[in-house]
Amino acid sequence: MEREDYIIRLIRQVAQFLARIAGHRDKGEYRQSLAEAERAWSDLIGHPRELVDVVDTPTLASMLREPEKMRAAARLLFEEGKTRAASGDPVHATICYRRSVELLLDAKAIEPHPDDEVMLFELGRVVQMNQLDPRYRADW
Repeated sequence: MEREDYIIRLIRQVAQFLARIAGHRDKGEYRQSLAEAERAWSDLIGHPRELVDVVDTPTLASMLREPEKMRAAARLLFEEGKTRAASGDPVHATICYRRSVELLLDAKAIEPHPDDEVMLFELGRVVQMNQLDPRYRADW
């Protein structure tokens, strides 16, 4: 019961952050959108956003430990990627999308969830399999 409450609370908080991130992006407020994403990393994920840039995906996934946190991080990275793409930064957008796929695959390997396939389908539009680290290619 406690775990369910935690998961529901995390999902609600992630949804609120995602809405604010998308809202800023839709208004062309890219800096605010990225700042909101960074705040979400600290508040929800419990790690600074900079961590994503300095560790590989398996290390990041092991630090996040729980599939729910991996999925939350994957969603945040997906939204950050959209913001970076909209602001004219396709290179960093691609990096965010790729990391999002890899985290989602790590979460799915631990505890599959029906929403994983929907998100992977969406990400499949912007990430090519050959962009993934080789250890993830067989799972996608």
